[in-house]
Amino acid sequence: MDKSQATNARKAGTGKSAIGIAVIVIMIVVIIAAIAYALMQPGVLESLVTVVAIIAVVAVALIVIGYIAMALMALPMYAYKGEQYQEGVDYNLDDVKSVEGKDSKDEER
Repeated sequence: MDKSQATNARKAGTGKSAIGIAVIVIMIVVIIAAIAYALMQPGVLESLVTVVAIIAVVAVALIVIGYIAMALMALPMYAYKGEQYQEGVDYNLDDVKSVEGKDSKDEER
């Protein structure tokens, strides 16, 4: 036994997991083969493209409608909230002073 391993460590078999992974790989291959076979049939590809195009158009339309609805709901909130600003304050970049010899690590100590 290696010195880096704990003395109470046990090794369990992974046979069931390996069989499960093999079944998943086989199912993926079967699904890909079935899709390839279906696409080789006449008329299937055209109808599939039509269905996918319709689904894409509906999805884009729903997204656009959602954004329009959010914009329409946000407009009254924006108008009601108003704008806040300070009066009588003049900000000038010449007034900014550099902080030398300090960084974020100095603040943590």
